[in-house]
Amino acid sequence: MHIKHGSLLSIVFQISIIGFIALFTLSGCGTDEDNKSLTMKPAEEDKTIVISANGVGPINASTSFNMHQMTLAFSDYNVVEELNYQSGAPYPIIRISEGVKTIMTIIPDSSQKNIFSIIVEDNLIINSLGHRLGTSYSEVYTYGQDEECQAGADDMSGKVICYAPKTPNILYVFNGFSAGETGVVPTADVLQSWGLESIIWRPKN
Repeated sequence: MHIKHGSLLSIVFQISIIGFIALFTLSGCGTDEDNKSLTMKPAEEDKTIVISANGVGPINASTSFNMHQMTLAFSDYNVVEELNYQSGAPYPIIRISEGVKTIMTIIPDSSQKNIFSIIVEDNLIINSLGHRLGTSYSEVYTYGQDEECQAGADDMSGKVICYAPKTPNILYVFNGFSAGETGVVPTADVLQSWGLESIIWRPKN
């Protein structure tokens, strides 16, 4: 297994709706069957959120880190701005939730104006690559394949972060048991049973 100590390590450190359906109903006007008319209800928007290389739902590389904008984009969910801490320094994050369940966390870049990354934390968000949260490492990667993975740090300590197949701006976070040293990527044999815990999207460079 190949461990990349450049861009992937910096990522690890800083991170610590498909169509419309028209419904038609027949309504009677009076008692004469000849007076029946076809009435069209307003189209219902499919609000499925999909993560792909291009973005997460309505978010893409040009989307700003902006609480008001996120509230409008995810009006069916709870949108809250919170303070998080890294090495003692506070920075804002935007958490998107359904009830008490977090579905994604949005992290800003150092300027706090743009989006650095989005952490997808629930299968309510559909992965265009086909891998659901809970999928095992062995179902994603071919055994013996040279993967670029990095041991997690800070909030992701004890986890392993790898590039998604053929998608360099999507990262997979795996979690599982290892008797080895913390901060070191386990062997391929150990990783086989680890599960996909979350997915990280970053704007394309």
